Amino acid sequence: MKIGEIIGERYMLVDLLGTGGTSAVYLAENIVLNNLWAIKVLSKNSQWLSFEMEEIEILKELSHPMLPRIADLAEDADNYYIVMDFISGSNLLNIIKSQGKVSEKMLLKWTGDLLDVLLYLHGRTPSIIYRDLKPANLIVDDSCRLRLVDFGTARYHTNEASEDTVYIGTQGYAAPEQYGIGQSDQRTDLFNLGMTIIHLATGVHPLKLGLDKMRDSLKKEGLTQSFIKFIQKLTESDPNKRFQTCEEAIAGLDRVINQGGVFFRNNTTKKAEISFKGVIGISSVLPASGVTSFCMALGKYLAENKISSVLVELNNSGDFDEMRKYLDDLGEVKIQNKNRFEANDLIFYSNASDSGEIPRKGIDVIILDLGQLNSERKINQLNHADVRLVLFPCVPWKYSLFFECNESIKSLTKSEWIYLANISQGCERQKLRKLMGRNGLVFYSSVINPFDLSSEEKKSIGIVFEKICKLSGRW
Repeated sequence: MKIGEIIGERYMLVDLLGTGGTSAVYLAENIVLNNLWAIKVLSKNSQWLSFEMEEIEILKELSHPMLPRIADLAEDADNYYIVMDFISGSNLLNIIKSQGKVSEKMLLKWTGDLLDVLLYLHGRTPSIIYRDLKPANLIVDDSCRLRLVDFGTARYHTNEASEDTVYIGTQGYAAPEQYGIGQSDQRTDLFNLGMTIIHLATGVHPLKLGLDKMRDSLKKEGLTQSFIKFIQKLTESDPNKRFQTCEEAIAGLDRVINQGGVFFRNNTTKKAEISFKGVIGISSVLPASGVTSFCMALGKYLAENKISSVLVELNNSGDFDEMRKYLDDLGEVKIQNKNRFEANDLIFYSNASDSGEIPRKGIDVIILDLGQLNSERKINQLNHADVRLVLFPCVPWKYSLFFECNESIKSLTKSEWIYLANISQGCERQKLRKLMGRNGLVFYSSVINPFDLSSEEKKSIGIVFEKICKLSGRW
């Protein structure tokens, strides 16, 4: 490969970022959109190709703000080219080498972030076990957010296996079961997390400390007793004595924070509880179901709660361009650039072709306006979102058509969708619950003007947002 070479007709190689084994990673520029990506080049002749492709298969199904995304795939006679997020920053191993140990306050924040992403991975079907959590695989990006990279050791968890077939992990961070005496599971990642915290807190590699000296070392660094006990429970040699799930560990971390008086995850105010980060896909089975209006209202609600949000039009309706003209006439549009504009504390992308093209730096939530699910591309975009919403038609005489179309679409996917219904009457709600026969149903009320929400509308949207986050396991 040569610098300046064009891959897939639109990615120009800019620099070599690194090599390993039979693969190489290049910095590339999308010459159409003028943004930067990382391209992993995999040789088709590599004896490790099947393992490399397994990593790709895992990553392409994931969508989380702490994880790299796969935006595009290309190939020629010799290689596969995997286009991924370019994450600019420093890994934690280099940071502690240059800047020293990490404060307890920052450790608490990062521990919460890592438990959130592990909860997401473990909650997949089947569960994904990362297996190699360590400072070298964690990057603090240019917006000071922690990112988890390198899924080369990640595997789907299977209950049938009694032990790992090969040793996977890194000495010093690996759990006892990773050495061939048991099977890796969710508790393995929690052990790896605990050893990572120890390294960051002390500045000393766990191999040099030894388990018997770790407690004294943490105490010497001035960590609170409750946090030390939390770390000890993560790093128990016996998996049955550790936290059994990420939910348990998160509850334990919250107790540590509450005892120490450190603000982190939850607070008594509603605004502090809104900590969702990710992609929300919003769609409908039938046309004219109010998708765009709901996207606008949700985006405005999040913006007013200081959650940076982007709205992306992926339906070719032209509604966002009409909205731009409307808002521009009102003097609300601040910045305009090609298909991007900013107004009312929101960022809009009109007529986008793929959510992977949207820059995520400094963004908490990406809302995808998919409109009607009338193509496989839209269904794929919906299924790659963290929260997947499908709106019911607003009138009951279209329910039968909705169910007919919905069944044909659902046959294409295994992903769980959450259904939203704009129904206020109690009797109609009961009928719909009976027809649905499922719990993934949320009722909401339409708003008059999504750019000027009343106090009651804000309260209503807040309740709906909390419900959909809980149903999707993101709250």
